Amino acid sequence: MTDYRSIPLLFILVTCTFWLAHAQAEENRVTEDKTHVHVWNQFAADCLALSHRLVASRAVRTQSHIGGYQGRPDFYREENVYDQTTGKLISKVQWERENPSRLHAIEVYVRDQQGRTVRDYAAAYLPDYRNAPMQTLINLHAYNGELHSFRQFDASGDRTYEFCEGNYRGKPVQIRLFENDLFGNSPRVDQLMASKLYQTCFQGIPANADAFLKPH
Repeated sequence: MTDYRSIPLLFILVTCTFWLAHAQAEENRVTEDKTHVHVWNQFAADCLALSHRLVASRAVRTQSHIGGYQGRPDFYREENVYDQTTGKLISKVQWERENPSRLHAIEVYVRDQQGRTVRDYAAAYLPDYRNAPMQTLINLHAYNGELHSFRQFDASGDRTYEFCEGNYRGKPVQIRLFENDLFGNSPRVDQLMASKLYQTCFQGIPANADAFLKPH
């Protein structure tokens, strides 16, 4: 079974090499897009504010370690904060070691009474070219029968990914739809989206993230 708790971080780590290779080109793009810069920076700040609120509302324990990248192995200090009662991760925050007050990356988890993630947020900056976060994520989760699903958006509200896994009518299933699938012209995807399986998987998850663009 997938460790859903680590999904946003996995997206960040998998794409890190791409970011570093294209950092200058991306910096030029976001420099010209002031709305993008403002919205995504505000989203990162709101993620941090949500983390502070969640941590302040309960007893917690914190684990810290140093991490980084090839050639910069000690770039950040990571703080993982857990609910002391449930043991569940509340947030994972990385701070630049050379600039201890500068946020590098963050993940925040909002859970239901059963400890299941109902939504999570993430934002990450490049080590350099910090005009705006290079990735922002909003994951909205649902649990229908033996199925767990989520829809993923960025801080601009664009839907970028859908995932569903579990058992449906006694059979194991897994759905992964990327941005090109969601807005492409694929008869296979169209047929899937019209199916009872797809509708059951994503029942209860909004088709847009408008109510969640400010993390809460």
